Amino acid sequence: MTERSDDTHRFAEMALAALKATGLSATPRNYELWFAHAEGKNPALSAHIQKAMDETGKVSQEMADKLYDQLVQHNDISNDVINLVTRFHTEVTDLWDLVEKTGESTSGHNKELTNLSEQLRESTNSYPAVGTLLEGVLSVTKNMMAENAKLENRLAASAEEVTNLQRDVEAIQAEAMRDALTGIANRATFDRSLDKHMNEATEANEPLALVLSDIDHFKKFNDTWGHQTGDQVLRFVADVMNSNVKGKDLLARYGGEEFAIVLPGTSLENAHMLADRIRNAVESRRLRKRRTDEDLGIVTMSMGVALLREGESMESLIDRADSCLYAAKRAGRNRVMDENEYEALAQTDEKGVA
Repeated sequence: MTERSDDTHRFAEMALAALKATGLSATPRNYELWFAHAEGKNPALSAHIQKAMDETGKVSQEMADKLYDQLVQHNDISNDVINLVTRFHTEVTDLWDLVEKTGESTSGHNKELTNLSEQLRESTNSYPAVGTLLEGVLSVTKNMMAENAKLENRLAASAEEVTNLQRDVEAIQAEAMRDALTGIANRATFDRSLDKHMNEATEANEPLALVLSDIDHFKKFNDTWGHQTGDQVLRFVADVMNSNVKGKDLLARYGGEEFAIVLPGTSLENAHMLADRIRNAVESRRLRKRRTDEDLGIVTMSMGVALLREGESMESLIDRADSCLYAAKRAGRNRVMDENEYEALAQTDEKGVA
């Protein structure tokens, strides 16, 4: 048994044991969820499960379903990818069969040519029907040319098909990474990118900043104007934020009306300046309802900024940025608060209490 097989069986046993320990049914969804957790390749999923286990000692079925829907399930994408892989496999198999068949045919033609050449050398003394031999040589040559032309045409068609498959795979991959409503990166892409950039920042000993932002009073937009107008607001905010994000920076829809920006190689001060520039840009434009041209007023945002610390986990970095975000909301909204301001505010509160 290979090492990969051993790992797979070990993960499967761990998943089943965890399901039994939590009291959840061993349904395919629950099994897939715990297998992904045991495999350790979905840090966001593992963080949520570990947090729940630490706090309550269990994971409810409701939470398991929510985690599966948010962080595991991609059936529509998976089906497309499976279909593409199947087409690709069929194409390569057919091409290989043709090459193998053509190779056998060419080998047979070569044997015929060799035999005919031997007979031609002997024709003066023992085989007077030279004309017949020459006709045989011409026939074999024509057959070889036809086989080669067939192979060339098939290779050209296969190359075109492989190119189309590559474009389809790239399109599906890009779609899987985007939020359907706003067109920016989705939560899954954010989780993978943040983990990658954190590792790179640690190895290069460079700063990494994280900005979490939230649209103020977003529920009011939905309740007053309807969800379609709410979607319009989300797209507007995403467009404004995206126009201010450059290079390796990543903008993602974190969830609902929350957005996140990963800023590699960026200090806390510069991240704060960027966040405040975005906040001002969003606030400076009045929105109007598309169908009726009604004035929707202005949109404001609250933002929290944190800087990666040595040896810090992804969950810890997100929690600190989130704490800054909600401190900004408590302080009156429509503002940016970084972790230095947050800590200074916390110390002031402690002294006031004392």
